[in-house]
Amino acid sequence: MWEDLGEYIKKYLENNISDAKVIEIGVGNFFKVADYLKNNSIEVVMVDIDSKRDDVIQENIMNPKLYLYENAKVIYSIRPPYELQPYIEEIAKNLKALLIIKPLFNEDLNTANNMVLKNYKKAIFYQHQY
Repeated sequence: MWEDLGEYIKKYLENNISDAKVIEIGVGNFFKVADYLKNNSIEVVMVDIDSKRDDVIQENIMNPKLYLYENAKVIYSIRPPYELQPYIEEIAKNLKALLIIKPLFNEDLNTANNMVLKNYKKAIFYQHQY
């Protein structure tokens, strides 16, 4: 499933934008999608409020450092907390980026705009293009 989400993002970039940056917000300790993208020569910036890894930028998305997100065309988050989803949405909206949110299976979204449910192979997620 996670490779399918990475493949979807890769195909989106190939079909719409070349040489774009992708941001994963709230990476935590789960790197499968970011690793897939990096292995396919896609620039991925991973941010989280707290991480022990050197390749994850410490960032509070409730008070974002907008320079971190410059030139990002895809923002995605896997299982973001309900209360952080509006902040993620605001960042994507400011960048006019594709927003992808993969919530927990039983969780509703907390976004202002209508997100479209997508199924790509085994990956199920919501997206909105700003």
